[in-house]
Amino acid sequence: MATWKKVTLWIVGTVLVMFGGCAALLHRVSADMCATTVIDQLPSPNGKLKAVVFQIDCGATADFNSHVSIVTADTDTSKKDALPKSFFAADGNRGQAPAGKGGPEVRLSWKDGNHLEIQHHHRVRLIRAETISNGVTIGYTTFR
Repeated sequence: MATWKKVTLWIVGTVLVMFGGCAALLHRVSADMCATTVIDQLPSPNGKLKAVVFQIDCGATADFNSHVSIVTADTDTSKKDALPKSFFAADGNRGQAPAGKGGPEVRLSWKDGNHLEIQHHHRVRLIRAETISNGVTIGYTTFR
C-alpha cells in the first residue's frame, strides 16, 4: 500500500476516534443538564394513585414550565427517573401567564379515584393536554 494511503487512513481513523470520543463526552455531560423539581402531590380519594406537579428546568434558555403525571401512591418521586412522561405540560407563554411555584400555576382536584380536574391559567401555552392517563379521565378548565 502506498505511503500516502497509509497516512490518509491513519488520519481518517484518528479523526473518527476523536469525533466519537467528543460525542460520547458531550452526551455524558449534557445528560444531567435538566433538573426535575416536584412542586405538589395530591393523592387520589381511594389512595391508589397520586397526581404529581413538577417542573423541568433546563436553564436560562427554556421558559418556566409545569408538568403533571399520575403515578401509584407508593412511587418515590424524589428518585430521578420515578416520574413517567407527563400527560400535561404548559409553559408561561413568554411571561404572559403568571408564575406559580416553579412554573405556571396548576390546580389539581380529584373528583373521584378515576377523574382528575386540572385548572391552568388561560394564558399558558399548552404543550400537551391528554384526556386519559393510567386509567384516569382528565378534565381541564382555565382561570384568570
